Amino acid sequence: MIVVESLVKSYNQTRVLHGVDHAQSRGETVVLIGPSGCGKSTFLRCLNQLEVADAGRITIGGITVEGGRPPGTKEERELQRRLRMCAGMVFQSFNLFPHLTVVQNIALAPAQVKGVSPRDSEALARELLAKVGLEDKAAAYPGQLSGGQQQRVAIARALAMKPEVMLFDEPTSALDPELRDEVLRVLRRLTEEGMTMIVVTHEMQFARDMADRVVFFDSGRVAEAGPPEQIFEHPQLERTREFLSKVAKR
Repeated sequence: MIVVESLVKSYNQTRVLHGVDHAQSRGETVVLIGPSGCGKSTFLRCLNQLEVADAGRITIGGITVEGGRPPGTKEERELQRRLRMCAGMVFQSFNLFPHLTVVQNIALAPAQVKGVSPRDSEALARELLAKVGLEDKAAAYPGQLSGGQQQRVAIARALAMKPEVMLFDEPTSALDPELRDEVLRVLRRLTEEGMTMIVVTHEMQFARDMADRVVFFDSGRVAEAGPPEQIFEHPQLERTREFLSKVAKR
């Protein structure tokens, strides 16, 4: 489902990703862990084409985008658009439209981007609200919701485009523990339903319980990867052990 080959990304003179490789099967949940600034979020943004890689190749669902190609060509823009539709993304901040109701926030993209009829897009939005446990909030505005509820709406909005892959960039980092659990329950449900997911998180318990594979990023590289029991119980690298020890003390 996902193949990333030799992905390189720099900002000015600073190299952020150093030839990252990654392969992931359909239905697999991969959790990315690692210190702040190690390139995890940049990696996700490249997958979703919010950032264009300097070199390398990204393939998601059979759609391939090459890094380093001349920007702005019609062909490249179309590939980026198709890849972005294939890979839904949820961020730390919720980015909901404050002037639209919850159901309108979710129904907007299917109607405007995919041409779904207003009636069908609203029906889909209400179905997804039920999926994330917020069917009673359809007429509410984002400002009337808690942070956890807003994040669940953001997840429903991403799902409304029916992506083949879901990317989560620290979706619980801005939430207090009780609200964090609300969002983690939704992620667990998506995992159990077989959604292909990459989750950047500091929630080590989620990684232990729900990941098929854990990838430890360090200094823009994949330092170590394996099943949760290997990474958490028998890490191969001293750097991995050092990071997990620091996380455990927080």
